[in-house]
Amino acid sequence: MELSERKKQILKAIIGDYIRTAEPVGSKTLAARPELHFSSATIRNEMSELEEMGYLEKPHTSAGRIPSPAGYRLYVDELMGESEIPEGDEPAIEQMRGKVRELDRLIQEAGRLVSTLTNYASVAVTPYMSHTVLKQFEIVSVDRTTFVIVVVTDAGVVKNKLVHTAAEVSKDEAELLTYVLNQTLTGLPLSQITAERFDVVRRAAGLTALLGPVAEYLAELIEELGSQKVFLEGANKLLHFPEYHDTQKAQALLDYITDDKHLLPVKPNIDGVQFFIGPENGPNPLSDASMIYAKYDIGNMGQGVIGIVGPTRMDYKHLSARLSRFAKGLNKLIADTFLDENK
Repeated sequence: MELSERKKQILKAIIGDYIRTAEPVGSKTLAARPELHFSSATIRNEMSELEEMGYLEKPHTSAGRIPSPAGYRLYVDELMGESEIPEGDEPAIEQMRGKVRELDRLIQEAGRLVSTLTNYASVAVTPYMSHTVLKQFEIVSVDRTTFVIVVVTDAGVVKNKLVHTAAEVSKDEAELLTYVLNQTLTGLPLSQITAERFDVVRRAAGLTALLGPVAEYLAELIEELGSQKVFLEGANKLLHFPEYHDTQKAQALLDYITDDKHLLPVKPNIDGVQFFIGPENGPNPLSDASMIYAKYDIGNMGQGVIGIVGPTRMDYKHLSARLSRFAKGLNKLIADTFLDENK
């Protein structure tokens, strides 16, 4: 059933009041608002119908109403409109420039900044890096059985590992293997570094005790870079909201969201800003919470997301606009830091 304009006005007003006050909204309160030219009786009837339609709920201890998850969903889809966020976050984003040279660290710092700017718990998810291209290999000798393997990707990610060999390896062997790795595997996305491809390395480098540790580290690296990392920041900020003054409810949510996999977006392909409201998060402690995600891009290597977690009673209009603007600033910072220098 399509809502009348009057019902939409009343629902929008209730959501706005409840977001601000966290208190159930009654018909008398709404009738006093100058933009609602309806009597208290008319508003009361409309509120009853909105409740029957599933857009409002009535707490047992109050005569007022509060929005339901369906009411919030209608609000973000049709009623809230766009919010103009004044400039202000860009200088904070710029302060990260030059401080972090690894992509994972930058995304984690961005999540920490979002939590600080919004006073919500934040979630920052690194991109799925299966298209990451290996840019450079280096093998640094510590002694004849101890080496540091260094790998640099086209996204500016630098990885290294200290390895030990079962037998001594000469300087010439280490240098030859480094040369073969750079000639054979650089310029390839992770998805193309197969066992068959490494056999080419094995044949070209000859017998050396370094091959085993290098192969093992590459397998670890492919698994690590091919999976997404999730950074949760500011989880304790949730305790400031009245919805989580119930310690058992708060603890259940905090325990749940500390498991990284529970914070990955329900839908992997996010376009712009997306909302996951209450039960849309599944039958778990997040069913009483909401998440807002905005995407950021890393060129043709993929996209990640950055967002916030909080009670369903959040200012969706303001927060979604702010996240969208923040994601654009993060896009620019990533492009300037990691992409331009690798063209």
